[in-house]
Amino acid sequence: MDERAFITQNGTEGIEIIDLACHKIPLHRSQIQINFSDNFSNKSDTWIEKSVKLIWDEKCQENNRLYNKSKFRFDSIAICNDHQIVINLGLTTYMELIGTNCHPFGKELVLHGMKCFKNGRSCLADPLGVGCLLLTADEKFLFLKRAMWTGEDKGKLDRPGGHPEPDNVSLAIQSWTEEECRKPENLRRIRDEIFDSVIHEVRDEVNLPMETIKDPVLLGVIRSLERSGRPSAEFLVLCSLTSEEVEELYSKNCQAEADESIGIVFILEEKIRTQVLEQHVWNNLTDAACGAIELYSRCYSVSPNKQ
Repeated sequence: MDERAFITQNGTEGIEIIDLACHKIPLHRSQIQINFSDNFSNKSDTWIEKSVKLIWDEKCQENNRLYNKSKFRFDSIAICNDHQIVINLGLTTYMELIGTNCHPFGKELVLHGMKCFKNGRSCLADPLGVGCLLLTADEKFLFLKRAMWTGEDKGKLDRPGGHPEPDNVSLAIQSWTEEECRKPENLRRIRDEIFDSVIHEVRDEVNLPMETIKDPVLLGVIRSLERSGRPSAEFLVLCSLTSEEVEELYSKNCQAEADESIGIVFILEEKIRTQVLEQHVWNNLTDAACGAIELYSRCYSVSPNKQ
């Protein structure tokens, strides 16, 4: 797949959009396949592991709420002969994300990867993030203002999101054999974890009942150049509630991840689709949010609520 750089309007280095132009988007759950293998995990060495651990320990001293956990590593996307999108995944950790993609050390690893593996991304964590543009019944998109304690994008406006969790698929996933990695039922569980994690993030961050949101559709995959090409899969989720009803539920402050945000902002669907936003709004958006907006505007010429 080609990756095409796109300069966002939020003042950062921009994003790369992984080109799915040869396939009709957005994509439903049934149109996605997973190829999972340790061959897609990031490469490491003793000196890399020591450097990443030092960076991690330093960050943990600054923020004692950080914790390490395994993540799916995004390697690439391919298209099968039957026009199914295939996502190639391995494993990495949140610690490796902080010590590679989110740190200047990552630029050194790009050079090392090119020299030793002929692939500049081979030593980067590249964990697959997920995020969604949540559209209410009254044609407004919801954005969260991130709390100041969070590890990334403090105080920025972001779409609901997070990471699919390998442990939710199997606690033994890190020791799977290649045969277990290829089992169709295991690959379906990984795919479902990716899609379900989007729904769970909306529930846990916004406090929406799961019956009020439709199954996510995939708009595409982007990379944040600000974080050495950190990847995220961006989705659209339609909600049956109005913005007023959503705000009322959010303000109850009883959701599992209530402390990860300090408020919500609604923006009209038409403004997002046409990308007609005030500059101060662009400046406050995360790279991932900007990427999701770009993907949405490419996918829809009218609101999906009106299709």
